[in-house]
Amino acid sequence: MVVTSVRLNDETIQWAKKLADFKGISMTGLLANLIEEAKQDDQDYQDAMAVVHAPQRCSVNRIVFLI
Repeated sequence: MVVTSVRLNDETIQWAKKLADFKGISMTGLLANLIEEAKQDDQDYQDAMAVVHAPQRCSVNRIVFLI
């Protein structure tokens, strides 16, 4: 595991402290969770783009969902 230092402005630090307190976790835990969530969001986006650009992609008729 690597230790990393991050510089944030005072307003952002106060916001992060309040959010961490609200969630009942440490600032380190909050930052780790936010980074992991961003990582998962990026992976989800990459997966979706792979489907969109797949050569054998199936299309769905929106009329089916309106009935």
